[in-house]
Amino acid sequence: MNQIMSGLQGKVILITGGASGIGLASATVAAASGARVICADLSQTHDLPAGCEFRALDVSDWEMTQALVEDVISRHGQIDGLVTSAGISRVGDLQTMTLQEWDQVLQINLTGTMLSARAVAAHMKERKQGSIVAVASINGMLGNPSNLAYCTSKGGVLQMVRSLAADFGLHGVRVNSISPGLIHTPMTAGLDQSPAYAGFVKQHLLRRAGEAHEVGNTVAFLLSDMASFVTGVNIPVDGGFSAAKVIEMY
Repeated sequence: MNQIMSGLQGKVILITGGASGIGLASATVAAASGARVICADLSQTHDLPAGCEFRALDVSDWEMTQALVEDVISRHGQIDGLVTSAGISRVGDLQTMTLQEWDQVLQINLTGTMLSARAVAAHMKERKQGSIVAVASINGMLGNPSNLAYCTSKGGVLQMVRSLAADFGLHGVRVNSISPGLIHTPMTAGLDQSPAYAGFVKQHLLRRAGEAHEVGNTVAFLLSDMASFVTGVNIPVDGGFSAAKVIEMY
């Protein structure tokens, strides 16, 4: 279930990919905790909870991203937190993946994260405060066959977060990432029909897939004042997937 997170009351949070999946779950927790949340996404397919507003955004478009950030600051006076949750996945290995698919995944997952952070950077540095949370993946921490572009993009996000944390720390701005495991979201819908699904679930130490709100709770913590001395880290929200290799003994 969603938690009420202390330290978010009155904050203004911008969430890319905020109209569905992990982005929407993060928005729900933040809004319930007293934040004003701007859910930026290509389109709105779900009703948003109270305290949230929808704004159209293509994260790969720098001018559009910059204009949105400027408008949010103009109307709300500040941006206290940014969550970069917009992302896509395309199945394919080195030989079967098209160059168009490669470019599209990296443009949205990696460049889109950079552009969003770039758009809020000056504002957060000037205010000497702020929190950026990038949604990475266990597939950025570990290799995964037939998922080359996605794994590469999320690995890049992890390194970007470390570099941004080093750049922003002097200005009082925190930058962290979370790496979800198998989570029930629109992106993973249908995976349970795959022959490999049961084996993938078993690799999570908790022996189940996660729910979007379980990731959203962690994102909300990193956005909040409760995490005021946390920066430059990646938190796996993966049911123990990255902690140990499961070996079936019986």
